[in-house]
Amino acid sequence: MPGSFTGGTSDGPAIGTQLRPGAAFYIVLISAIVLFTAEIWISVLGVLWALDGFLSLGPTGTMIIAVPILPAAAFATWKLAAMAFESERDLLAAPREDA
Repeated sequence: MPGSFTGGTSDGPAIGTQLRPGAAFYIVLISAIVLFTAEIWISVLGVLWALDGFLSLGPTGTMIIAVPILPAAAFATWKLAAMAFESERDLLAAPREDA
């Protein structure tokens, strides 16, 4: 029958086989998180600095503007770290071409 599974080998690891991440996994994961986290927070600080200078807000006005922006940046950082971990874990479990 077309499209039915008749046996053979699977593309993924065998059941019960768990791949353990090595040093390269953690180096790539941490470097990706640091790179994109730096971009998020530099952008946030740049926006706050620009709004403060352009609108002459002062310390109180800057804090009022920062209240909704900083939690959003923290959430974006946390979500980015979670997505980076998931993608690196998926790459670790993917079948290798050279194996």
